[in-house]
Amino acid sequence: MTSADYPEPMPRGWPRERYRATRRAMKALRIADHLLRRGLAYSSAEATDRVIRAAAAECGQNEPSSTTCALVRAVLDLLLLPPSPPTASSDQHTASTVVAITIRRLAA
Repeated sequence: MTSADYPEPMPRGWPRERYRATRRAMKALRIADHLLRRGLAYSSAEATDRVIRAAAAECGQNEPSSTTCALVRAVLDLLLLPPSPPTASSDQHTASTVVAITIRRLAA
């Protein structure tokens, strides 16, 4: 890991679950980036748990859980969305999309 992977420490005072969710999301983004850069998976259908775990080992991450693997697939789906059709207004050139990913722990 380089210092660019962790540019600043996490803020103090967050609940423990928020730290875990943030770190899980950061790990999922790093793994999804590795999958795309290496050409190991171009869609979430190609990103099986086995492929994701192998990619995590290649890029120096600990073995991801099933929840993290599912989050990697969700990130790939979001990154590889087809472009939206142009709007009726020709003056509008920029579109913004806000995506929130919520990780919920399923009750066992």
